[in-house]
Amino acid sequence: MSLDRHHWIEVRQTIQQLFSKGSPLESDKEKVDQLLHKIDAVEMHLPAKIGDYTDFYASRNHAFNVGSIIRGPENALAENWLHIPIGYHGRSSSVVVKGDVIRPHGQSKPPGAEKPQFGECKRLDFELEIGVFVGGKTNHIGHPLKVNKAWDNIFGLVLLNDWSFRDFQTWEYVPLGPFTSKNGITTISPWIVTLEALEGAKVELSPQVPTPLEYLQEKEHKSFDIDLTVELSNGNIT
Repeated sequence: MSLDRHHWIEVRQTIQQLFSKGSPLESDKEKVDQLLHKIDAVEMHLPAKIGDYTDFYASRNHAFNVGSIIRGPENALAENWLHIPIGYHGRSSSVVVKGDVIRPHGQSKPPGAEKPQFGECKRLDFELEIGVFVGGKTNHIGHPLKVNKAWDNIFGLVLLNDWSFRDFQTWEYVPLGPFTSKNGITTISPWIVTLEALEGAKVELSPQVPTPLEYLQEKEHKSFDIDLTVELSNGNIT
């Protein structure tokens, strides 16, 4: 599915006009009932087909915290992270809006153990993150998308829960990075929020230290100031 932000903005404006006061639908309850459904009577699905999925650290704090879990605080940040975006391709087929209870099994090597073992995950972790849908304009193979064109290719944002099986991850991540520890399931919200709706939350970021190479230097070094919270209730994460 090709995502064109400007097309969906037009669709949203048309819908707003249809249901605004004074529209032909205002007094046609039968038509409205055909077009609208109560949220508890419908099942939400993925907002788009997931063709590819890349996971990466977007902030130094995030990179340090996760690095501390895997390697300890003294070796949390690898030298290359300060100079180049570090990420990995996840399994796009495991991205869902909601999923059944998962009981991942895999291989781990607990501290002090003489050999690895196979069993249930004992260190299930989650990370509340922001997912970015890239769509619309595309670049051809061998023709990179320049960093200052990135904003023009972002359709919108979703909430993302990055599930991690840390006991598997600490054992398998060397030398090629996470595998079964990160591809079990990734959940996202069914609604994509377009960049226009978030314009008021955009803020300047602190200067990058050290200064990245020229091809990674942004003219608009900004992000969004958005408060996100996680609640745990009776063992369930919401």
